[in-house]
Amino acid sequence: VKLNIPEGQLIMFLTAIVLMIALRHLVMKTTVGRSMRAVSHDQQAASLMGISVNKVVVITFIVGSSLAGAGAMMNATFLGTPLTTFYGFVPGVKAFVAAVLGGIGNIPGAVLGGLLMGIAETLVVWAGASSMKDAIAFIILIVVLMFRPGGLLGSTAVEKV
Repeated sequence: VKLNIPEGQLIMFLTAIVLMIALRHLVMKTTVGRSMRAVSHDQQAASLMGISVNKVVVITFIVGSSLAGAGAMMNATFLGTPLTTFYGFVPGVKAFVAAVLGGIGNIPGAVLGGLLMGIAETLVVWAGASSMKDAIAFIILIVVLMFRPGGLLGSTAVEKV
């Protein structure tokens, strides 16, 4: 079976898969990842256990910004558009919706959410409502928050604060 996928798209897809696996490994299998999870669960308790909360927050922002930059570069390369100051606003909103759809804090869920967002956008364009392509993200966000606030793969347990 021969797939007609351009080489550039295949490389970007494989790069995204490698980055996702690397992020999952970082978060789940390393000391830094354990620290990130501890700080996200309870900052005060993590601090009492000797974890430098500020250092973990900085590392988390560095990792997140690096991945956002990689995604923006792949997106700009794929679309052939120049990078501007507000280039990532709409993709950032869509990424947030994908994370909510899949389940906040669930890396495979965010990937599933992104795939479902892409399918939904493609179906909207296919149906002839291409002007609604960006609005579908907000519609999905509202529906998910109404009926499944934890996301598709997220927890449905109620947390008492």
